[in-house]
Amino acid sequence: MGQELTQVLCPECGTSGESAPEASRWQCAKCGNAFFLRRCASCARVSHVDGLQGFRMPWACALCGRFNAGFSQNQDPAAASAADLAAEVGRYGSAGDARSPGDGGLGDGGLGDGGPSDRDPAAAATGATGGAGTAAALAGLGAAARPGRRRARRIGLSLAVATACAAAATVLVAAEVPGASGMAAGQDGKTRAVHVTASGVGTIDFRGVPGQLTIVGAQSGQVIVTGQLTGDGRVPAVETRFDRAARTLVVSVQCAPGTKCTQNLRLAAPADTVTAVRQPGGQVVVTGLAGPLRITAANVDISASGLRSTDLDALITSGHLSATFAAPPRQVGITLARAQATIRLPAITAYRVTQEVTSGSVKVAIPQAGSATRTVTVRIDSGELTLTPS
Repeated sequence: MGQELTQVLCPECGTSGESAPEASRWQCAKCGNAFFLRRCASCARVSHVDGLQGFRMPWACALCGRFNAGFSQNQDPAAASAADLAAEVGRYGSAGDARSPGDGGLGDGGLGDGGPSDRDPAAAATGATGGAGTAAALAGLGAAARPGRRRARRIGLSLAVATACAAAATVLVAAEVPGASGMAAGQDGKTRAVHVTASGVGTIDFRGVPGQLTIVGAQSGQVIVTGQLTGDGRVPAVETRFDRAARTLVVSVQCAPGTKCTQNLRLAAPADTVTAVRQPGGQVVVTGLAGPLRITAANVDISASGLRSTDLDALITSGHLSATFAAPPRQVGITLARAQATIRLPAITAYRVTQEVTSGSVKVAIPQAGSATRTVTVRIDSGELTLTPS
């Protein structure tokens, strides 16, 4: 008699699939999206975590919106199973209609926990709250959440400005709180201009769609995202979420349900900001970045030059990475799966190189020393890596 399988609901397309009860990773057979299952430290519920989640990066609970520190694909203490998820669905209902403990009773369209710091200045001035009216405004601006997924905490939309400028959706923000502006839908109904400006950000977590992404070092202390999104049927959406305690800003680009879309965006990040990027296809160009860089990408060509980043972590699947450092980094971590990479490092110092190769090769032409404090960690499932002087 075969093993009894567990039913799992895809949070992206809503399709029901089967999984081994003990599995902590699942991929939808219909839309192809993959997810990890992790238990949130805040609400103690099982949450879906994106299959492109970066190693050691904080992840946001899909139920309560709180951030959890660190992530690992293997031996993660927060790992949960499909059986755990099924038990919670039986007890609480699906993520789309269940309220997790501590969410302040917010349903879809809630803007936060109801505290003054989570409310839009214009809404605070008028006494408005994040109820049905705000949810309707969000839907009208094309910012609907993905099917089956609870809308996470968002920065409030200024309804006053939206009324005055019907062609543009503007997000007004309080001091030290990120905001977005100029996200106007084009007249063709398929394009959207993007302008996100944020201050006081420790980590920018950018989650893109296929297309072009240019990352540059910012001269100011602000994180700035600009450019354009294009959809094949309906206008794509941009969602922003800010965790004040962790100083983490999440900028997520989403295609309209049932459509495909592309991006052509520019991200400027200050030297003291960690830049984390998840890119599912296209091209990424990085120039002059000084802050730590973490990239999780698939089917992407990545070119980075003039790097002064202290840390680089890259997980590349079916793609290519070329990175040139202008200053010696403290730590470099490269994970490849059916991918190739060339890393150029200043030869003015030695590096301690460790490698774990299942299938592939590593060519090392940089100075090495077992006692070196600057490290290069390599994990290759299938691929090739070259470490050469810059």
